[in-house]
Amino acid sequence: MKKLPLFFCLFLLSCTHQKDIIKVQYTPSSGVELLSSTVFEDVEILVLSGEESPIIGRVSSMIVKNDKYYIAAEDKIHLSDATGNYLNSVGQKGRGPGEYIDLLNMIVEENGDISVYSWGTLYTYSPEGRFLRSIEYERQSTQFGKANGFNYHFYGHRSGRSGMPYQLYITDNFNQPIDSCFKSTDVIAMFIAPVFSAFEDDLYLCPPYGGEIYRLTNGKVDLLYNFDFGAYAFPADYFNKSYEESVSFIMTQSSALKSRFFKNHKYAILQAIVIDYSLQEERCIYGILEKATSIWRWYYVNNLDFMNDYNLRYMDDSYVYFTAMPAFMKEAGLAHRFPILNTLSEDQDMVIIKCKLK
Repeated sequence: MKKLPLFFCLFLLSCTHQKDIIKVQYTPSSGVELLSSTVFEDVEILVLSGEESPIIGRVSSMIVKNDKYYIAAEDKIHLSDATGNYLNSVGQKGRGPGEYIDLLNMIVEENGDISVYSWGTLYTYSPEGRFLRSIEYERQSTQFGKANGFNYHFYGHRSGRSGMPYQLYITDNFNQPIDSCFKSTDVIAMFIAPVFSAFEDDLYLCPPYGGEIYRLTNGKVDLLYNFDFGAYAFPADYFNKSYEESVSFIMTQSSALKSRFFKNHKYAILQAIVIDYSLQEERCIYGILEKATSIWRWYYVNNLDFMNDYNLRYMDDSYVYFTAMPAFMKEAGLAHRFPILNTLSEDQDMVIIKCKLK
């Protein structure tokens, strides 16, 4: 792999500075309690509808923008209007013209175009699904995000077998290198991908391992939050393990893997998956920060709860969006609160929960 010039390889000081550690609280709770959080002033159910039923398989990501829902499920992006009515699908997995190998990242451009990142190439489509262009980058990074004129190429996922460590390359829109970070060889690659999320001109990087969440802004990296997951935290010596040892650790030790993070002007919300091998179960942790009070509220969701299926999808300045299965919501006794659940057929496998923020 081509090395960056020394000038561009300066390790960002902001990557190493300490941040106050936020202790995660483990108090058994439920999705009902989460939806009843005091940060929400209203909760409604949005049913996805239309002549077709396009949402098949697990949803990997969702963006709410331009009065539309952009839902990445399996290998396509499905668009619905503000009422949940299906509009059309965009993109296709394959090796033909305008097709991509894998849908690794979805980006909704400011002009409404939709971009799909797949192993070093960015494919762009019109909102109607017409293929427009592709841009091939020098590095086939595993994750890609862009904000405010900067591109962020992240390595690590699926690259551990070749000994490649985590590394974040920052380039400008002309693909000229700006800097790089997380390039120390003692940061081991994992088989679980990190998550990018965007708000205004900032991008946020949520690695699955450890407690840190980073803010990427104007070509620089800052440590935004540092969480302590207590008994589920990764030990310090984990980051010196080989790839095989790290996989073994994940498969045998109880640990917390961060899976979603979003931020707006007033709140931040974190989702982590606690894997408890002693009990052979997985549970979700949701943490909601009220910035005005600097208080995090924690919800440690029961393993069979309807909100335990990695449901956090998106947050903007007005709403937090979750997805859930109507059948599980009925089992949780929510039909009286959301009568629309009683009107749904048994094959309705997903609804969107819109939680309006105070």
